[in-house]
Amino acid sequence: MIMSRTHTKMMVQGAMIAAIFGALSIINTYTGSLFDIFICYGMVVPIIWYGYTYDIKHNIIVCLVSMFVIMIMGLPFFIISSISSCLIGLFIGEALKRNAKKEIILLGTFVVTMLNNVMIYEVFAQLLQIDLVSELTLMYQELIHILPTFSQTVTLDMILSLIPIVLIIMSVMEMYVIVLICQLVLSRLKIEFTGHFHLAMMHLSERTGIIIAIIMFGAYGLQRFADIDSIYLTYLYILATLTFGLQGLSFVCFYLIVHHKKKLIILAFLAVFLPFVGSLYVVVGILDIFSDLRKNILYNKNNHE
Repeated sequence: MIMSRTHTKMMVQGAMIAAIFGALSIINTYTGSLFDIFICYGMVVPIIWYGYTYDIKHNIIVCLVSMFVIMIMGLPFFIISSISSCLIGLFIGEALKRNAKKEIILLGTFVVTMLNNVMIYEVFAQLLQIDLVSELTLMYQELIHILPTFSQTVTLDMILSLIPIVLIIMSVMEMYVIVLICQLVLSRLKIEFTGHFHLAMMHLSERTGIIIAIIMFGAYGLQRFADIDSIYLTYLYILATLTFGLQGLSFVCFYLIVHHKKKLIILAFLAVFLPFVGSLYVVVGILDIFSDLRKNILYNKNNHE
């Protein structure tokens, strides 16, 4: 009798999730896909909860039923993004049950978001009527209209060659938002994540920092002094620089939280777009990895208190 009740409860909850996804698909269609991204982010949460509560076999069944309902009612973009949401939910739900490290959760989520963006902007771009090249070209032309001298340092070909980097950055941002939303919501449902995913808690090890530094300075040196013109070296240099810059932003957020100035964190994010601030974050990030800046801040804070 107990097993029967548990099985019935599991089926009812799974059916409710599928019904909710169908309703969200209808809402998204009638609102002209204005909120499709946010809806897909939120769809990850019930899938994780269901997978954490029950076994992965039944979670897969719920995902398949949900996708069948969405395919009947949803638009192409929403359908593709929903598949990504289900895959992320399946992965994180199983990862939480196995007490996986937060690095594994982040990496797995990034892989799925990256695949999703490749499917949207490359594989099914024509079906979805998305032309990333045309959009970047239009943005470049508008920027040149405002800042004519910008074309002397950055050409359109340079911008278009960075499309893979743009997809990677988009995937990282989506990964972070999805994981952070899941942690905030699921923690209220008594489902704890391993570690904290706030940006301020990001702190790369010295070993990782050395590898990134070798990549950054190596790629720069080969291009500048060995006169090797390779787009892949440019990709490596940009990714390594962005990693150090993100570490610097993390340190700034950590500093503001320790000194009870959380409201200024939004300004720290906006400052990235100011001249020279990005380079400053890179320097701060390198110092944060290879020094005891955070320990000293906590030590001085405790002494003052």
